[in-house]
Amino acid sequence: MTNPPFTISPHEAPDGVLRVALSGEFDMSVGDALSHVLAEAAHRPGIIRVVVDLEDTRLIDSHAVAGLVAGYQAATSAGRGFTVVNGRGLVQQVLDITGLSEVLCGHA
Repeated sequence: MTNPPFTISPHEAPDGVLRVALSGEFDMSVGDALSHVLAEAAHRPGIIRVVVDLEDTRLIDSHAVAGLVAGYQAATSAGRGFTVVNGRGLVQQVLDITGLSEVLCGHA
């Protein structure tokens, strides 16, 4: 049995922070699923901030970037915070090149 190419794992904390850990490779086959999960996370009752953790993410493409942007837009329109943390290597380079690290990356 092989490991799935990606996982999306939401973990809600009692302080109203929903941490969504992304693991693996996020390409065009995952963009819609990522958008859906992050938009749903932003509208959960009691959530004040969504934190997307990229520590175990090896690859993101333009579809994954669009998913992150959709999550950010859903969170801000719902009056909630949205932060992307722990991007490394190629993943962080993609965020830097697109200019999104200035908008999405900050303090959790």
